[in-house]
Amino acid sequence: MSSRMRFVPLVAATALVLALPRPGYAQVKFGGQLSFGSQSIGFGVGARADVALVKFVPAAKDISIIGAFDYFFPGSSYGVSPSYWEINVDGAYHFALPNTKLGPYAGAGLNLAHASASACYLGTCASASSSNVGLNLLAGTTFDVMPRITPFAEVRLELGGGKAVVVSAGVLF
Repeated sequence: MSSRMRFVPLVAATALVLALPRPGYAQVKFGGQLSFGSQSIGFGVGARADVALVKFVPAAKDISIIGAFDYFFPGSSYGVSPSYWEINVDGAYHFALPNTKLGPYAGAGLNLAHASASACYLGTCASASSSNVGLNLLAGTTFDVMPRITPFAEVRLELGGGKAVVVSAGVLF
């Protein structure tokens, strides 16, 4: 798979996130993230959206939906060119901590993981791919240090799907 083709899912997800309408400040936040995954997944970059449900369901003031796309850069060896990306959709409950700049949250959701690899040896090439769906458990916090920029850090345990532990950090606008 060419290096250009590896970035197509990342570009498509970023364009989708930027094209979505924003119903109002603080109801929907978009941003980017850097991630590191266990199980030889390695480092990744991604786009993220955090939608507060209070706009749509007033009783759900502490609940948000977090959607994220990550493209990872797994290491290659023995002439194998791997590719790996994930799409995650999670529900998160935000805990209120008075008199602090931390906004801890915990939640669960779904994970779609896609892995592919190609290799060529003596003029013969082969490739394979697989997609799996699984569950996520996650915990993280936001850091309310600036009025319109919200840094965050998160740990996600993937049960099925990616079957990994992923640590992410980034900023939301």
